[in-house]
Amino acid sequence: MVQYDYIRMLYFNEGLSQRTIAKRLMIHRNTVKRAIERNSNTYQRQNVKEKPVNGDFIAKVKAMLLDNKIKPRKERLTKTRMFTLMQDEGYIGCYSSFTELTRQLEDELSLTQEDAFLKLLPTEGTMQVDFGEMSTIYQGKKTKVIVFCAKLKCSKCEFITAFPRQSTEYFLEGLNRAFQFFGGIPRKVVFDNLKQAVKEIKPDGGRILQDTFLKFKAYYGFDAVFCNPASGHEKGMIENLVKYTRNNYFIPILEFNSYDELNSLLHNACIKRMNTQKVKGIIWKDLLQEEQFHAFMPLKDLYDVSKIMIAKVDCYALVSCDTNHYSVPSSYVGKQVVVKIYPFEVQISYQDQLIATHSRLLGKHDEALNPYHYLPLLAKKPGAIEDAKFMQDWHLPPIFETYRKQLQARSCSKNTGTKEYIKILQLTEGHGIHKIAHFLNDLSKKNNYSLEELKSYIRFKQNEKTRKVTTIPEMPLEALSVVSITAPASMYDTLLKGDACSNG
Repeated sequence: MVQYDYIRMLYFNEGLSQRTIAKRLMIHRNTVKRAIERNSNTYQRQNVKEKPVNGDFIAKVKAMLLDNKIKPRKERLTKTRMFTLMQDEGYIGCYSSFTELTRQLEDELSLTQEDAFLKLLPTEGTMQVDFGEMSTIYQGKKTKVIVFCAKLKCSKCEFITAFPRQSTEYFLEGLNRAFQFFGGIPRKVVFDNLKQAVKEIKPDGGRILQDTFLKFKAYYGFDAVFCNPASGHEKGMIENLVKYTRNNYFIPILEFNSYDELNSLLHNACIKRMNTQKVKGIIWKDLLQEEQFHAFMPLKDLYDVSKIMIAKVDCYALVSCDTNHYSVPSSYVGKQVVVKIYPFEVQISYQDQLIATHSRLLGKHDEALNPYHYLPLLAKKPGAIEDAKFMQDWHLPPIFETYRKQLQARSCSKNTGTKEYIKILQLTEGHGIHKIAHFLNDLSKKNNYSLEELKSYIRFKQNEKTRKVTTIPEMPLEALSVVSITAPASMYDTLLKGDACSNG
């Protein structure tokens, strides 16, 4: 480009001849002539070279390109892979010649036409939603977690929270938490065609929604908008948020021990960005307040996202739920109960009365055994104490086992000592394991081993707390911060006269 410009300057500006310019620049006169005659310095191929190597492969490459176009994006062949496949069939040309051939054929077949987009203005009260899968280490094991992401188009505020899976109750809980975080309900929510919301896409582009999602949507009253299939650009903001979340919070790989811990970290990160990031000099938080006022619906009671099922309590006082088992008090064996499955909690009720609550088990074929559900049954069958599974899973402080053996030895009856010990275990429900363990240690030091000694000691400690020492101040006026009392002399005269009258 520099030489082209210099040649034209020498010819048109300084008036030098083509021969003189060629001598000065030590180039061929034809090069000088082309630079002078051509108004733009663009490469022009004079002759199209024959490509005999491509001849027999053109039809095969065309078929490959046409087939590639109709495949899903993730299944399409790259140019490198096409080149390798053609080499396997005898193609001897170089890679650059092959890619030039594919470009020519793509133009000929109109396969390179890119989509055109309209530039849209951000609409107040619009939220985009999506899920992202992240690699983590949970309780020492490599685990995939699902991160629910939500972003407001106008104020740009973000919300992210993590779940163990992408089932319906987690999807709806993510929306509940987003509404809480943003302080209201956006009037429009943009979704992908995720199966938790969409049951079927009709030929005309309409959607048949899942019944559970339809109830959730009707409860809050927002408008649900769904993107076209394989059209991530229609919700590009949330796609970018998923990438940002992965790159900034989960790389390098994140280690955590509980979802409360992880979600607290993500929540604080969202708060920090909301208070620091700006759009045209305005902080996200201030934009959100404006958006809340103009474009949000008020948030009242949260929708109950639980999955409800009916189950029968088996002979082990267990209720089966999502391949896991949860205990209830043994008195409910054989009864039908209602199980409400929340994202991180399971509630079990009988005749509208809550009888058991457990943290939700996130694995498969696990059991959640509450010891207090089984202690009344164990009191009737004390001989099973050493083999009962709930006792083996109940990791009590060592003093409990020491105290049990002492009770058995002093009562001269293993059965009697065990029954007394079970009653001590029942006391832990009201007073706490660690407090009872502390009391047992104190009694053990005094060589006191009995249920009655423990009950007496508990009463003593309770009275010790409630006992108050009250003292009467020696000088009441000083206690009331009164230094002295003064009165006018006329008041004394009045008192004396009154006294005289009463005596007369």
